[in-house]
Amino acid sequence: MDDDRDRADLIAEIERLRAVCAEAYQFAGAVGAPERVLDNLAAAADGQPLPHASVLPVSAEECEPVPSRPRS
Repeated sequence: MDDDRDRADLIAEIERLRAVCAEAYQFAGAVGAPERVLDNLAAAADGQPLPHASVLPVSAEECEPVPSRPRS
């Protein structure tokens, strides 16, 4: 029984982590993150192998500028 519960807990944790990666992908895209960051987040969200061993370091110069929004 404990093995079944441990397995269910691990599956639930994987699902939560994939959901966080999917949300982080949306955020990273909105703030102009480099393509390799988006690639890894998309792969992680889909449970696929990561195409890049690491996305770090990331510098501000690599990111697309985010247009400023007018204040209301």
